[in-house]
Amino acid sequence: MSTAEPWEYPDHKKFERVPPLEQVDPTDHKAVYAARNQKIRDGWVKAMEARLIKEKLDECYRTEGVNHCKLM
Repeated sequence: MSTAEPWEYPDHKKFERVPPLEQVDPTDHKAVYAARNQKIRDGWVKAMEARLIKEKLDECYRTEGVNHCKLM
């Protein structure tokens, strides 16, 4: 048997926040590129957050049942 170390998640890369695409000078190609990439990353984060929330809600429905119409 090998004595390999357990696998760990890699460190997340920290991206510098830049002004939004609407506030960037269109002739500054580097700034436009950075703003566009930031917008794409932010969209992915929102999509993944929504996916996680949906998974948790589905798990809750499986364990607790769908009772949003039940009156107390």
